Amino acid sequence: MARRLLCGVTVIISVTLNPAVDQTAWVDRLEPGSVHRVRETHIDPAGKGINVSRMAHRLGWPTLAFGFLAGDVGNIVRKALEQEGVPAHFVPVPGQTRINVTVVEGPGTATSFYGPGPAAPAEALASLEGLVRFWLQAGRVLVLAGSLPSGVPPDVYARLTRAAGERGVKVFLDADGEPLRLGLAAGPSLIKPNVAEAERLLGRSLPDEVAILAAARELVGRGVETVIISMGGRGAVCAQAARAWRIHPPDVKRLSTVGSGDAMVAGLAVALARGEDLVRGLALGTAAGAATAMSEGTALGTADDVAALLPRVRIEQMS
Repeated sequence: MARRLLCGVTVIISVTLNPAVDQTAWVDRLEPGSVHRVRETHIDPAGKGINVSRMAHRLGWPTLAFGFLAGDVGNIVRKALEQEGVPAHFVPVPGQTRINVTVVEGPGTATSFYGPGPAAPAEALASLEGLVRFWLQAGRVLVLAGSLPSGVPPDVYARLTRAAGERGVKVFLDADGEPLRLGLAAGPSLIKPNVAEAERLLGRSLPDEVAILAAARELVGRGVETVIISMGGRGAVCAQAARAWRIHPPDVKRLSTVGSGDAMVAGLAVALARGEDLVRGLALGTAAGAATAMSEGTALGTADDVAALLPRVRIEQMS
C-alpha cells in the first residue's frame, strides 16, 4: 500500500488525537433515576478526523487516518475501520479509548455523554508526529481535527500545520479553543469553526449573518486562505480574500447532527484533491453533511445519499 500511495496518488490524511467509540441508544422515554429498556443501539468508530477519513473513503478518494488508540475500546475502532476498508495507522497509548453515549428519546431528542480520553505520553506523541510527517510526502490534504487528550501540548496542530506547509500539503483545521488559536497563527489553508467556536476565538458575540460574515473576513485577514463558519441546519458562510458565499443546505429530515461537520470537511477535501474549485467543494461538502444529518444516531451518510442531495445544494455569492 505504501508503495502505491507514494507513486503519484495523493491522499487525504486525517489526524485524530482523541478518538472515541460512539454508542447511540434509542428509548421511548428518558427518565432520570429509572431503568430503561433500549429499543435499538448502534456503535460507530468516532472522532472528527476519523469521520473525515470514513466519509472521504465513501466518496471514493484514498485516505489515511492517524491517531492514538488505547485498550479494548480502541480495538473496536481499529476493527470497525478495517471492516469499512479505511486504512489507518494508530499509535497505542495506555488506558482506554473514550466512549461517548447518546440517548435518543422518542421522536428524536438526543442527550449526549462524552467520556474522557486517555493521556498521551510524550514518546507516543513523538512517534505519531513522525508517522504523519513521513506520510505527508503522499498527502494532498492534511485534516487536523478534534480535541486534544491530556499530555498533548496545545501547539501540536500548529507544528503539524507548519510541517505540511513545508511540503506543499494543504491543511484543514477543525478545532476549538487554544489549539485553534495557535494553529491559526501557523497559516492553515482552511478553518471551519461553528458559530460558538468562532465567538470563543474572536471573543465576541456573532448574533446574525452580517456579524458572521464579518468574522469570517476578519479571520481571512489573519492569514487563512478560506474560512467557513457553519451555522448548523441553517448552512454556512464562507469567505476568501475577495469573495464570500452563503451556503444553503438541502431541506432534509434531520435525525442527528453528529458528524455532519466532519462530513462537510471530507467533501471539501475530496473536491480539492480532485482539483475542483472551492464552490464545487462547498457543494459536495454540504451534501455530505446533509446526508449525515439525515442518518440516525452517529452514522455517516452514504455516497448514494450524497449524490442525490448534491443538485439540491444552493450557493450564492455574497457582497
